[in-house]
Amino acid sequence: MLRLLRLLLVFSWFVHPLFAQELKRVLPIGHSGTPFFAAKSKDGKRFVTIGEDQTIKLWDGYSGKLLKNIKAHNDRINDKVSVSPDGKRLLTSSFDNTIKVWDIMTGSLLLTITDNEGLVGNTLFSSDGKKILSLSGDAIRVWDVVSGQSMGMMEGEHTDFIHTFTLSPDGNRLLTSSNDNSALLQDVNSGKLLFAFQEHTGAIQQAFFSASGRKIVTLSVDRSAKVWDAQTGKRLFSSPVSAKNIKKAALSPNEKILVIIENAGLTQAWDVATGKQLFTLDNHIGSVEELLFSPDGKHIISTGYNDPFAAVQDASTGKLLFQLKGHSGWIKGLEFLADNKTLLTWSLDNTLRSWDISTGKPLAVFTGHTSEIKNCFLSPGGKQLLSTSHDQSVKVWNPFSGSLLYDLNGHTKNVTTALYSPDGKWMLTVRDNSPELWETSSGKLRLQFQGHIGSISKALFSPDSRKLLTASRDNSAVIWEVASGKKLVEYSGHTNAIITAAFSPDGKKVASSSLDNSTQIWEAATGRLLVKCRDSKKLASVAFSPDGKTVACMAVFDSLLLWNAITGELLAQRFTRNKPESNLLNYRNDLYFSPDGRYILTGISHPSIRVWDAATLQLVYDFRTEGFTVEGLAVSPDSKLVAGIFSSGLLQLWSLSDGGKTVWYERYAEKPDAINFSPDSRQLVISYGEGKIESRDAVTGNLQSSFKGHTAYTGNLVYSPDGRELLSSSNDNTCRRWLTENGKELYSFFMTDSADYFIQLPSQYYFSTANAARLLYYVTPDLRTIGFEQLDIKYNRPDKVLEAIGNTDTALIKSYRKAWEKRIKKLGIDTTQFRDGYSVPEADIVNRDSIDYEQKTGTLRLHIKGVDSTYKLDRFNIWVNESPLFGQRGIRIRKKNSNTLDTTIIIQLSQGENRIETSITNVNGTESYRMPLYVNYTPAVKQKEMTRFIGIGIDRFKESQHNLQYSSKDIRDLAVKLKEKYKDNITIDTLFNENVTTEKVKALKEKLKQTTVNDKVIISYSGHGLLSKEYDYYLSTYAVNFSKPEENGLPYDELENLLDSIPARKKLLLIDACHSGEVDKEDGIAMNKMADSLGLSKGIIIDQPQQQQHVGLKNSFELMQSLFVNVGKSTGATVISAAAGNQFALERGDLKNGVFTYSLLEAMNKYPTIKISELKKIVGERVEQLTNGMQRPTSRNENIAVDW
Repeated sequence: MLRLLRLLLVFSWFVHPLFAQELKRVLPIGHSGTPFFAAKSKDGKRFVTIGEDQTIKLWDGYSGKLLKNIKAHNDRINDKVSVSPDGKRLLTSSFDNTIKVWDIMTGSLLLTITDNEGLVGNTLFSSDGKKILSLSGDAIRVWDVVSGQSMGMMEGEHTDFIHTFTLSPDGNRLLTSSNDNSALLQDVNSGKLLFAFQEHTGAIQQAFFSASGRKIVTLSVDRSAKVWDAQTGKRLFSSPVSAKNIKKAALSPNEKILVIIENAGLTQAWDVATGKQLFTLDNHIGSVEELLFSPDGKHIISTGYNDPFAAVQDASTGKLLFQLKGHSGWIKGLEFLADNKTLLTWSLDNTLRSWDISTGKPLAVFTGHTSEIKNCFLSPGGKQLLSTSHDQSVKVWNPFSGSLLYDLNGHTKNVTTALYSPDGKWMLTVRDNSPELWETSSGKLRLQFQGHIGSISKALFSPDSRKLLTASRDNSAVIWEVASGKKLVEYSGHTNAIITAAFSPDGKKVASSSLDNSTQIWEAATGRLLVKCRDSKKLASVAFSPDGKTVACMAVFDSLLLWNAITGELLAQRFTRNKPESNLLNYRNDLYFSPDGRYILTGISHPSIRVWDAATLQLVYDFRTEGFTVEGLAVSPDSKLVAGIFSSGLLQLWSLSDGGKTVWYERYAEKPDAINFSPDSRQLVISYGEGKIESRDAVTGNLQSSFKGHTAYTGNLVYSPDGRELLSSSNDNTCRRWLTENGKELYSFFMTDSADYFIQLPSQYYFSTANAARLLYYVTPDLRTIGFEQLDIKYNRPDKVLEAIGNTDTALIKSYRKAWEKRIKKLGIDTTQFRDGYSVPEADIVNRDSIDYEQKTGTLRLHIKGVDSTYKLDRFNIWVNESPLFGQRGIRIRKKNSNTLDTTIIIQLSQGENRIETSITNVNGTESYRMPLYVNYTPAVKQKEMTRFIGIGIDRFKESQHNLQYSSKDIRDLAVKLKEKYKDNITIDTLFNENVTTEKVKALKEKLKQTTVNDKVIISYSGHGLLSKEYDYYLSTYAVNFSKPEENGLPYDELENLLDSIPARKKLLLIDACHSGEVDKEDGIAMNKMADSLGLSKGIIIDQPQQQQHVGLKNSFELMQSLFVNVGKSTGATVISAAAGNQFALERGDLKNGVFTYSLLEAMNKYPTIKISELKKIVGERVEQLTNGMQRPTSRNENIAVDW
């Protein structure tokens, strides 16, 4: 049911401390269970979501960014969430028998009440906000909201389970109904019983107030419905006993008509005053499921079982007026928007739809959810709509237009494994079914191993580091080649999930243990089964002895088994009397051989660590503490010490070389998570609590270093082979590398749910793929968000990151530094003004609350104010649909030498919806957050929209050895297709071959300045792309010097500049040009051979002078990303290029076009109404298909506000 809430909240987060603990880096973490509650605070500053994952998440109300992630309870949170009358506090309760009060703006926990009298149900604030009412079985308890002390019970008492627990619309009365056949109305503030409604002869399972609060309706298992006067307690109406149980009922807004829905039976309307039946509703194939009256009382809207339509009936006669058709699945919900005229429906087809209730006309379709929608909520004032879904997301919509405003979602996959390769060259991380290989020397992601369809239970390197073994719950195990990512062997001999696997010490065999009750030993090179060891129990762990002659296995219930690894003979068995977890897939019962091969150690999930003789399985030691569960154990590499951590917080070490004596112990207030010994056995590292890590002297227990950075459970601690570094992974979604000598962090890194990654130094500088950076932002201590784009100019420094990590590719580092310098120059930033620390300016449209969404005039007055508490202001700008009104650089205000801005500007609106943003930037390069304002402009007369096409094609050059075949034809063919599409509403300008000069291209800007805000501009370039010795990117002109493209070449910036500071706001730039500069000759020859085999060619130039240092084909790709990707709004255009920098824009003779242009034309022919977002996807897939993966189009500076 959709509910209009006055206030709400909820929180959750993952962070990384920076800026001397002032800022926290946030990667948003989505709910891992279905969110069931979502709302927006009354002041609009916060979104709150609560999920079945027992978390509360607090999101910024202006950006939709996650501010705080709170593990709110240790068990299921009850559905009823209450907000205090002053809107400042949130009340939750849980099956963990706790009641908690939270500060809405900060997410801070204000109060915890533990109720040991029974299972805590729903809770409510009293109308004065001073008391908490809690439901527990048949009792209602009262608590003081400040102290949490019990204030006793409500006066009225039920004698059986309570079903209804709800407040009157004014919040002053509490209505309850119970299995004791009664309903009670009580005064919330005094606790006194007002009325007891006791005429039913069966349990009252539902009771509710009318909209005015003057009437009460009760529904009972005695198959009757009754209406009561809430002021006097008098019964006003009682329905005849129904043939079937009553499912639901609805009371008309004027309280005169009651509609009763029987369970799989009739739906009848009754006159409350006379008791007469008025009519029967029978407009559905199956039973009526949902029903409500329109706010004006004129219509009854109903949905039927499995019906994809809603029926609208006349409320006075029951006559069917029309059906609302459009959904393709069962409609599960109905509610009216704040205008009381628009009906919202949501369906099993994963969409929402809005309708004009007076005509039945469909208004908008809300698409985006990928699973069933669970609930919908309106923000205070009704200007935004929040929907929760089983896809674990919450989406925020404009309820009238259906446009998606925010997606309250995030990263969902935690790293479960992190390890070094034995040779130290690689790091491996595992998330769900995705192992990722990282290069230790550079910190960069190198490979993803894709193939498993189930989550990975075990991953490890072969002893020689050349192979990777992954075991999965999809019943398979795979061996991969580390260097290439190639799948070498797939073993599928198991019939149930594989829980673990191990290489033999020589790497020639693999042992895998499964829930199919077997451990199977197979040949690593071929996957040939060698030995199958079976047991009557499910096997959950396996390990080879150091000499490789035996295999030890642990069954999930009660036995340790030892097998001959050659013959499969069972050598010994011992019962351990272990009680497993109910979820065997998550079951941990690890076992370890001591490195000297003398002992086998077990104990995970046991109350003690047991040491067994490795030859006979005789029990040697039983290290037992206070009976708490063993959470982890480790054996020192010299086989002298064993360490254990326990659920009580105890860390204890015993000597294996001195009769099992205790060496030392330490107690922690928080539960330890993981332990490990250093390779030299001299150091022990432990993680505990929320991401705390420390190292201790393994012999004395003295504290050595603290590793500060993680903020959540840290379950992986791995030393590098030389012991100098530590690798950790955490539920805060980061992995970190540390120096073990002093606990200093080298850097942190992580992947998103896609193939994007992010690396950051403690000094704040970072290096990432563009998509990863777009997901991230900072949160200040007062919960303000700072987008990465706001600090990106200063801290996006791949050159500094690679230098710090120790990368030896000096050419690559130099190229990145040049790219950064070019970017600074392009934006006109004075880096001498950069200072340590940060200050985030603030700017907003201060008259936003007085601006209506619907606009009838084409101009809008904006009053803009901005301030920075520390630094002077440098510039400001306004964007409409992500197109900057004052160009990329904005309006310079540095000369005013001021910390404030106060100005009024009148802007011109585009036809349709306008997303308006403003921001200011200080002299430190930090930009204020852009809070969008949405308005919809509908002119009295629809305005004409023109398209301006500029085509630049060049296939003949002064240096004729570089001539191409189809570049000019590409432009001509595209012009013909666009003329066919836009007919008389297009103007075309073209430049070909000898006419392609820098001067003539720049002159086109004057024509583009004559466009209007509703026009479209498409620029298409087809030719060569070149990189100068100074790492500047050029496009070819007729007279370009291919050896020195800065001579007569067209700078990329000049082409992009055509789209800057022009009236048109719908802008598309198509570039069909290879990157032909600085290609290593060997790589170019290889590409030529592949191209020739496919009949492909275009611009692969290899016979040019080589510089002393080459950026290289692969590094060119990285450089091109730096040159093209701009996290700022740039010109507001979408740029689609034919190929990434490590590929080539190709021509194919049989297509008679460049492959990129051919795919564009093909898509436009096949889909005449195609939009840019669809064009990018379809063309990208088609180009890759036609070139066998040699060419993959890329997109940059995407304008997400307008898709045309």
